Amino acid sequence: MTDLARTGKTRTPLVSFRPATPFRFHQAGTDADTAQAGRAGEVCYTTLAQFSRNVLARHPQQFRLDGSGTALPCLPREAWAGFDFGGKRALFLLPSQALGSNVCTLLFLAALRNRFRMRGIGVFCAGSAADIYRTDPAIEVFTLWVGARDLKRFDVVVDLGHLESRRDIDIWPVDMEGELLEAFGGIAPAPGYPAAARPLPADRPARIALMPLSSTPMRTLPPVVTLALAASLSDRGAVTVCLNDNQQQGRLYRRALALPETIPVIDVYPSVGGLLRGLAGFDYAVLADSGPAHMTKLFATPGVAIYTSAPPHVLQGRFHNLTPWTVPFVGPDCSAPCGLAKLRISSDGKVGCMGSLRLPLERLPRVAQAADPEAVERLLLREQIPCVAHLARLAPRVVDFVLSDFDRRQGG
Repeated sequence: MTDLARTGKTRTPLVSFRPATPFRFHQAGTDADTAQAGRAGEVCYTTLAQFSRNVLARHPQQFRLDGSGTALPCLPREAWAGFDFGGKRALFLLPSQALGSNVCTLLFLAALRNRFRMRGIGVFCAGSAADIYRTDPAIEVFTLWVGARDLKRFDVVVDLGHLESRRDIDIWPVDMEGELLEAFGGIAPAPGYPAAARPLPADRPARIALMPLSSTPMRTLPPVVTLALAASLSDRGAVTVCLNDNQQQGRLYRRALALPETIPVIDVYPSVGGLLRGLAGFDYAVLADSGPAHMTKLFATPGVAIYTSAPPHVLQGRFHNLTPWTVPFVGPDCSAPCGLAKLRISSDGKVGCMGSLRLPLERLPRVAQAADPEAVERLLLREQIPCVAHLARLAPRVVDFVLSDFDRRQGG
């Protein structure tokens, strides 16, 4: 590393460990090629709490934990904008497994490589987002950890956890691609990922995806909206409803839908890579505010994204392949978009948002981290978040908007 590249320290918490014997591990929910092999006795570094908790800590005879709170030398945040990456191999520490954030980081890395004549780019601790980076063969992916031997092959480490905008992402989103491009000196976006949508096919019926799920009931589309869209879009092309049987919301949603047999349902994609390949095969999509909505940027997929709590202009950034529709909700305790990314928890343990709990944000300081099946079922089906419930009442307006968008793109 250069002297400058050593002057900073990683901010994202790291755990160092040493395997006693060679081992191999595969991250669930990713393609088989994301599996990693570890060398006996080599110092390794990971940020992934689930891997540390479920693998390293449970096998003390196989892994010696050298301690948490480890830091690595890295390029300091204030040097990002002026650093010359030309001719260098750079390794980026990823602070989050959120699919949308990692799509944006992939776009940024393509732009950085386009700006500088770099010898190589790597990412480590991608976790369940590893398949996203594997769409770019020029990026070396260390899914769960990086070993000391591989670490030495890189000239500079960059901890993206130093990006200031990530700190408030739970209460207001950011245009992650735009933030990263600006942080590294105002780099131009990568030309390989155009902002405009590709055209709809003219020689065959369009393959249309409905992807109503997000990671939270705050942003998942009401089943009544999905049913109405499936019925109406069937006159425009071949509709497929895409769910996630590995997610409690997906299983509940499947039971709540009463779709006709003529509309196929994909209950689950076997991996994030499978989801990417599936999304690439659709000609048009209607999505909730979710990771797949960000993934459409990689394929210039046309369609509509429906937003509840988040502002679409921030999350979509420079991309306009998806036409945004934001629920026009104004209530006594909040209005859309409120900016929340996740459910919150009150001091007495109730889970919801400002509108559902009738509390201001300052009374909901914590994100609901633990799995709460009862809260998910209640908020998804019985007591929907107020802006989501309002969206359900506007199902005919949503359908009209989507059909108009589809016909405009088809030239009809």
